[in-house]
Amino acid sequence: MAGRAKSKCKKQRTAFFDKEEGLAYAIKLWNDDKEKPEEDQRSLQAICREAEEEMNKRKKKHITIDRVTLMRQLGARGFPLDHKRLKFHVDTLLQARLGNSFPETGVGMNWTGHFLNQHSERLGTYWSSPLDSARGRAVNKHTHKAWCNLLESTIKDNNIVEDCIWAADETGFQPGNGRKQRVIGPAQRKMQHQQRDGNCKNITVMVTICADGGSIAPTIIYKGKSFLMNWHQDNTLKALVAHSPKGWPDGAIGRLWIEDFNNKTREKVHGRACLLLVDGHNSHYTKEFLDYAREHIIHVLCYPAHATHIYQGLDIVVFSPLKNYWTEARDSFESSTHQKITKNNFIIIYERAHLKALTPETIFSAFRATGVWPLDRNIITEEMIAPSLETSSQGQLPLPQPSPVCVITSLMCQY
Repeated sequence: MAGRAKSKCKKQRTAFFDKEEGLAYAIKLWNDDKEKPEEDQRSLQAICREAEEEMNKRKKKHITIDRVTLMRQLGARGFPLDHKRLKFHVDTLLQARLGNSFPETGVGMNWTGHFLNQHSERLGTYWSSPLDSARGRAVNKHTHKAWCNLLESTIKDNNIVEDCIWAADETGFQPGNGRKQRVIGPAQRKMQHQQRDGNCKNITVMVTICADGGSIAPTIIYKGKSFLMNWHQDNTLKALVAHSPKGWPDGAIGRLWIEDFNNKTREKVHGRACLLLVDGHNSHYTKEFLDYAREHIIHVLCYPAHATHIYQGLDIVVFSPLKNYWTEARDSFESSTHQKITKNNFIIIYERAHLKALTPETIFSAFRATGVWPLDRNIITEEMIAPSLETSSQGQLPLPQPSPVCVITSLMCQY
């Protein structure tokens, strides 16, 4: 009806989207400024003012862009404010207000520390975590929706239940290296070394967990040109042992692994359909691997590209305690026996860490933290996908393939 006033709810929704558009424009201005020399970069207040002017032109109404909100949004998107940047904004602001009476050197070196202490109830300092740009762009609301739709339809359409949902991932171990540890030593003496044998040859372990809290024996891949039987000694873990020139899974090992997976889960699965979640490593997508999976009703789903830091429960929950327990077990072995870790004794030492780390509680957490089981789309929050907001675009999973690929794939399935 012409001339009808907008409802209060619709006005609020319009105002919300207008402000979001203004913030997005302010973030673009801030990103553009990062490419300029430091002396040409503007303060957050100047950026907000320009964004407000631009939005006033677009919307024909005044829209306020708050610099504190902008700072919070920049941090959420992976562009946090550091001490140097904060000092720059303060100097710019005070220079504009005080003119020539403000010193050229700006506020003192300790100003930011005093400011943060004074406002500690509202501000805090944190160690930032590095995030690859490709990963930051990958997880957005469109890929998340597509991934959840694919996951949900696969589970429902094939009547897959909790004890038939599996996830697998590889991680590397270097017997001679370890994580940093807090140690005790003489006061004022910072240098403390933890002696280890220096063997840096990579050993890959493939871990497989189930949504019901269970797991199967891992696959251990040694780097080598030939297989030695003594690698298999003391294998009370009943791990599958393999080798490759680089110590990493290849197509042949992938085919052996999927068969081993089926053999170790056959009694539990008892002929029902399975879901297997893996990353995009090419060893999981050879024709032999997929043919075997199809023949044994194993539905293989690949996590969205560059998104395993959000969706892969083993990476998020399991591998950190596993590496910690491995460090403890390795250090205990070396200090008590004065022997090195070799391929002959790796399994028996690794077993201690494996059994400690892969508890039902930890495995439940791995599936719960990624929203796989119980299936929960809201586990992945807006804050977790915030770094991708600048580059989000709509897409779908699985990716549609060009017609020649479809033809070739259909022909491959006939043989």
